[in-house]
Amino acid sequence: MYFFDLHCDTITRCMNKNERLPENNGHISLKKAACFDQWAQVFAVFVPDEYRGAAAVGYFDRAYDYFRREFEDNVSSIEQCRSSDELGSCAANGKAAAILSVEGGAVLAGDIARLDSLFERGVRLITLTWNGDNEIARGCQSGSEGGLTAFGRDVLRRMNELHMAVDVSHLSREGFWDVAKRSDAPFVASHSTCCAVLQKTRADSADKARAVNRNLDDEQIRQIISRGGLIGVNFCRSFLGDPGDDGFEAVRRHLEHILNLGGENAAAIGSDYDGCNVNPELDGIDKISALAAYLMEKGWPQSLLDKIFFYNAKRFFQVINNSL
Repeated sequence: MYFFDLHCDTITRCMNKNERLPENNGHISLKKAACFDQWAQVFAVFVPDEYRGAAAVGYFDRAYDYFRREFEDNVSSIEQCRSSDELGSCAANGKAAAILSVEGGAVLAGDIARLDSLFERGVRLITLTWNGDNEIARGCQSGSEGGLTAFGRDVLRRMNELHMAVDVSHLSREGFWDVAKRSDAPFVASHSTCCAVLQKTRADSADKARAVNRNLDDEQIRQIISRGGLIGVNFCRSFLGDPGDDGFEAVRRHLEHILNLGGENAAAIGSDYDGCNVNPELDGIDKISALAAYLMEKGWPQSLLDKIFFYNAKRFFQVINNSL
């Protein structure tokens, strides 16, 4: 099976727990992913909201150093990819492909020159905010109003110039529409689910309201689709449904909702592995083939599954970033 996952927090999880990429106690390891014929993974450096300025920069630098050491130690099985040629050579040589991203625009510490530095180190996607506000924009759970800041508009422009993918997962509604209005390129919600499905399947609660606020409404989904973007369905239990209804069938419902809105070429997987709690059915990257088998049993054709699990993401990165 071919699998392209748009988001995981494995790097920072392993760094913080002093674990290794080949084998660990998390959702993703090289051992678990050995089941795939081809595997491409976007590895995010997650910068928590409490880090700002020099602290955010230092945290990223530590995580990046960990990332490089792990990949240098395991170069026979996985490599960081900065270009489409490298992505192709990984596949040809039977290696997994790793794409580096950052979750949290605080990594820039308000200095736009850091975008070029990050790009040089291979960062090809940035999630503009986590739940809180930063120098770029308002986060989806901050409680404050607004979208992109003046600095954030400059960041968006420079990301477009660099062909660095813009990720709107965690962004406020106003921020989303600022990106939609101002971006010259398609953009991605790397690890988000569908508000409409959550509203139907989750019991009323404050947690439901937070989950809905974090994810995509139908107008946003249609906008991403119309722009040639991507939506990676997140496996977080509270984003999929109520407890006990947050496994394979819940993933099917969210994917189907995207498809029903015209998203055959936009639907993808953004597992959020090692960054959230997941249903036992989804508990590890080695469960992906069982998810695909479940969808096939439900009558989904192989051609559609190939798009969702691999080719939509591959196309997006080749279009958005002509160095990938």
